[in-house]
Amino acid sequence: MLKYSKSDLYPFRIDCMAIQQKSSVDRSILLLNPPWEKKKGNIWKSVASCLPSLGLGILAAYLEQSGIKATIIDYQAEDFREQEFCQRLEQIQPIFVGITATSVLIKNALDLARVVKQTSTALVVIGGVHATIMPEEVLSNLNVDYVIRGEGEKPLLSLVRGNDPNTIDGISFKKDGHLVHVGPQVCINNLDKLPYPAYHLLPIKLYHTALGSARREPSLSLLTTRGCPGRCTFCNSQVFGKHLRFRSAEHILGEIDLLTSNYGIREVSFYDDTFCASKTRVVELCRLLIDRHIDLTWTCMSRVDYADPEVLSVMARAGCHLICYGVESADPTILATIKKNINLEQVRKAVRMTQETGIEVRLSFMIGNPGETRETIEKTIQFAIDVDPDMVQFNITTPYPGSEMYKWAKENNYLLTEDWSLYDYYHYVMELPTISSREIEHAYKEAYRRFFFRPAYLMKRLKKLRSFRDLRMAFRGVQAIFATGHRS
Repeated sequence: MLKYSKSDLYPFRIDCMAIQQKSSVDRSILLLNPPWEKKKGNIWKSVASCLPSLGLGILAAYLEQSGIKATIIDYQAEDFREQEFCQRLEQIQPIFVGITATSVLIKNALDLARVVKQTSTALVVIGGVHATIMPEEVLSNLNVDYVIRGEGEKPLLSLVRGNDPNTIDGISFKKDGHLVHVGPQVCINNLDKLPYPAYHLLPIKLYHTALGSARREPSLSLLTTRGCPGRCTFCNSQVFGKHLRFRSAEHILGEIDLLTSNYGIREVSFYDDTFCASKTRVVELCRLLIDRHIDLTWTCMSRVDYADPEVLSVMARAGCHLICYGVESADPTILATIKKNINLEQVRKAVRMTQETGIEVRLSFMIGNPGETRETIEKTIQFAIDVDPDMVQFNITTPYPGSEMYKWAKENNYLLTEDWSLYDYYHYVMELPTISSREIEHAYKEAYRRFFFRPAYLMKRLKKLRSFRDLRMAFRGVQAIFATGHRS
């Protein structure tokens, strides 16, 4: 149990009364997305995606529909300068500052919290994956007043309205030298009741999908589900839970109409891990796009065991041009260990069926899974080459806090560090008995070079170039792959 001196604590009753005395108009809320890194100008900034925090967008819209003024600053899109941030804090004068963070960004989130406390009297609320999984760790930082565990719309609105924190499910805070966790996490079952993200508060023109993902610009990401029923050991799904909930096709189409009409968006990327989990919903959405002649191209992520030729055909006619399938490994034993629940024949079949409809395929693999050896890595790289998808993505396996893999690695003393800023897909944070961390990082770089620099693959991609823009993106992609070979 973490202990705090009385000087570290806030008089919650006084805070609540002060907040309740303010009108809705006076209750200005600032929502922050912390920056990835302070380095500028490297090739990865130009080829990686820069996507809006849709969670913050929905939070802001949820507050706005209750008459509360919200502001979003997205430091993954904008450059962070501390002095400028302090000036914006003084201009906005928020009573609450909400900061979202994954594990890799929690250090930067807490740094923002420090600046908030040094500059203003605002109360700091941290939400997102890391705070949900490790509320005690986050609240041990004296610049944090509250943690929201799980979905944040209802708990944050209750806090902003000045309700007694002891009555708000899904929040944690410090009180009388102890930590208080109030109730279970909040789960919103009917996602259609949530407002569309407050796009008017986001720097839309600064966002873009990853190099090679979008066929047309401007492009933006969308989320249409919450929750994941999967059992994969590398996944930490605590924020939205295991219960998979869907937005309706009509509700999604309404958001697409908003984006195309008001913001000129020409392509969207559905960032749901299991976009195709409901075939009925996918087909309904596709038919709406076709029947209403929506001028939109789009991409999505899915599982190979969801691939269905009839569904893929209607997806292609509705504007889908790329699907990303997660494979993770070509070794059956590793697939079983990480509980991926697929087999390699399903992968081959999904790739073939998808490409036959004219939709391109990207396969995603992880290097450094439990049980990994030089032989299993070679098997994975060679499988990617043999199946020959249109694109691949190799990531270094990361045992995220809250995942089964993290617990396994910690219990077996395989973790090299708990510096969360290194939990980023590029650094290997485990040392397995079967292979060294140095070999894993080398294999990650080698996998990219071996797949993309094959003469047959290069010729195939050259034949698909349709414009100078395609050529420019291809050149930037080559630069990025070379950069991979020189990352520390």
